[in-house]
Amino acid sequence: MRKLIVSINVTLNGFMAGPNGNLDWHMPYWNEEMSRVTSAQLSNADTILLGRVTYNAMARYWPVQQVSQYAAREDVAFSDMMNSYEKVVFSKTLTAVSDWSNSRLANRSIALEINELKQQSGKNIIVYGSGKLTEALTRHNLVDEYHIWIHPVVIERGRALFKNLQGRLNIHPYKTKVFDTGVVLMCYSVVR
Repeated sequence: MRKLIVSINVTLNGFMAGPNGNLDWHMPYWNEEMSRVTSAQLSNADTILLGRVTYNAMARYWPVQQVSQYAAREDVAFSDMMNSYEKVVFSKTLTAVSDWSNSRLANRSIALEINELKQQSGKNIIVYGSGKLTEALTRHNLVDEYHIWIHPVVIERGRALFKNLQGRLNIHPYKTKVFDTGVVLMCYSVVR
């Protein structure tokens, strides 16, 4: 069975985005080593789940990177994966998705959609960002692993990861990686 992995950047005080969805706080900490780890993570997947906001941002960004003459070589490989993988978008307001290759709207409940995806043959299923989607997946106990990139920065306000969840997550840490920039990647598996 395929695994569903949530990969998300957070501040030291638990925010996944600023109050207006901004992510500028994490860019100064990004380096080539983190890019390699992210590329390896993505190469073990073949399906990307996205919420509406994250989808709209990525659908504008990644197709352009694939053809940009200024993109770094490792970014081109990453954009090839982002553009060629199946992308399933979860939204209550979208009626169609852009022409970003291999994108489709989920047309069933989140549990039915994810359970069917997990039963299909293939590699892992990955979620980047998408706070509301991550919250729904967690609430429905559909996540198999969390890869949380903790950045050494504190912001005053923002969108909290796990904002509306209460209680203990039944997770077990299995890997930690510390990067030179001070970012710590914490990988947790869900215990069932």
